[in-house]
Amino acid sequence: MSIKQRITIVFGFLVAALLLVFSIFIYQAYESYRQSLMRNRLQRRAVAGQLYFENRLEFHRSSYLTLPDQHEFLVDSSNKVIYESSGTSDYKLTSELLNEARKQEVYFSYKSRPLKRVKEGIALSFKVDGKRYVSVVTAHDLSGIQASESLFFILASGNIILLVIVAFAGFFFARRAMRPFDELIAQMDPAAVSDFSFRLQGRKGADEAAYLANSFNELLSRLNALAISQEHFVSYASHEIRTPLTVVKGILETSLAYDKQLADVQQSMEKALVRLEGAIELANSLLHLAEVEGLQSARVRDEINIVDTVLDTITYFGEKRPDQQIDLVLTDTFTQQSSNLRILGNATLLRTVLTNILDNASKYSRQEPVELKVDLEPSWVIITVTDLGIGIPGAELDDVFLPMMRAGNVGNVPGFGLGLTIAKKIIDIHKGQLSVKSMKDKGTAVSIRLSALPLAD
Repeated sequence: MSIKQRITIVFGFLVAALLLVFSIFIYQAYESYRQSLMRNRLQRRAVAGQLYFENRLEFHRSSYLTLPDQHEFLVDSSNKVIYESSGTSDYKLTSELLNEARKQEVYFSYKSRPLKRVKEGIALSFKVDGKRYVSVVTAHDLSGIQASESLFFILASGNIILLVIVAFAGFFFARRAMRPFDELIAQMDPAAVSDFSFRLQGRKGADEAAYLANSFNELLSRLNALAISQEHFVSYASHEIRTPLTVVKGILETSLAYDKQLADVQQSMEKALVRLEGAIELANSLLHLAEVEGLQSARVRDEINIVDTVLDTITYFGEKRPDQQIDLVLTDTFTQQSSNLRILGNATLLRTVLTNILDNASKYSRQEPVELKVDLEPSWVIITVTDLGIGIPGAELDDVFLPMMRAGNVGNVPGFGLGLTIAKKIIDIHKGQLSVKSMKDKGTAVSIRLSALPLAD
């Protein structure tokens, strides 16, 4: 069942229920009014029974103002009928009714045989000369019942007509409301959707269909970027992992076949070990990349001290590459205002970012000093790592964040092309920005921008 059909059915049931409740209320209100009016008329006629004892001429005169098919009884204290109006009675008095009427006014109804309609009656008592009498009056409320039946017919037929109208109106409304979604569905050809370059062409506006189209297009963009990244990753990762393992296998096979001296065997094992260490480092980098891709921004919301993080990174990097000079520069603006700001993130992940960037700067700087500068702009802390190394060709700058991508001028410098990829993903998790500026043979500047929030009062 389509959504349009469900909307039409639910809308129809809702309107039908409201109409039914409203019709029942109207009918019951009128019926209650009719019964109350009829009871008052019967009551006035029954009370007029006292005139039988006080002014009989007036009593007989008032009998001309009768109700349809009216019949009257006057009963004394011994339940003897002392007066009965002319005409055939269709109601048989009972002692139970008379005894109850002597206690309180009794209103009753019964089905009259001749007309096969409900006939209503009242029984009440009064005293005359110290004696208690009971007056019983029965009559038909023909006009009231006919009006009630007409009202019932009008309400029933009106409900049916309105439900038909509501059904068509509901279907038209549902069809019109779902039209933007029908247009989106019409575009979703399975063959087209399988291509990540496909985009939905939605209406301009801020309705749910436009939001769905934009979200779907954004998802396709992410999937497209992921697919491209995966293609590069699979292509280069398979090559980079296969190469050192193949080399290790060749070294061990050659050593097994030709090395006779212990020194030659040891030399071959050392070569194989170096290659295995490279393969292990590559595998660790790939695992780290996969781990970072699974992180979410909500998990990196701790308050950190950016100066401590930078100093820890420089200390660690100095132990890793003691021959590399790192010049730390804290600008006056940052020094003066940093105490009034706070940065949310994960210190361990930021150290990984800085370590990867410093490692690249060191490898490609040709032993030149590397500058690490910390500056402050409104709402941003900026960390810039600048080297005077071989730089990156301009045509390859757009690909520096792709996995396993390395510039064409790196030569024999070891590396796997994962450092900036991991750094970019970590900075994205921090809702920051990572940019690279470089010129071939003139050096590279990598800038990290992290959001800085003012301290709460």
